Amino acid sequence: MDDNTKSFLQYIFEIVESVERRAQTPNISCANCGITYAEFKKSGKLGCQNCYTAFRTPISQALKSIHGTNVYKGKIPQGQADKYKDMIIKRELTENRVLLKKAVEAEEFEQAAKYRDIINDLQEKINAGQSTQPSEQR
Repeated sequence: MDDNTKSFLQYIFEIVESVERRAQTPNISCANCGITYAEFKKSGKLGCQNCYTAFRTPISQALKSIHGTNVYKGKIPQGQADKYKDMIIKRELTENRVLLKKAVEAEEFEQAAKYRDIINDLQEKINAGQSTQPSEQR
């Protein structure tokens, strides 16, 4: 293959890659500040608070691909688990309710029954914790 053919093929491949990159980048912009998603990707900075809403979907997809989820669960400080016990139980309760709903929708009833039992146990823990806490005086 001569140099002209190689240059021509390289030029074609560059055009194809450029088109593919543009197709993958949503052509959206913030109605408030006017920044485009491409500008955000290039700079890594949003223009205003409304950009979070304007770019919600592509940012969410990016977070899922990087971290496996787009939900921040936070961290419990070491040695502080007792202090955050109710929060941890409520988080588990919410997660299991979502899993239960998905299992029922997929007609995986045995798995749904397991999630139901876990939810009942967690609910009992919450109720037991509330009954042992002193009531507040107003």
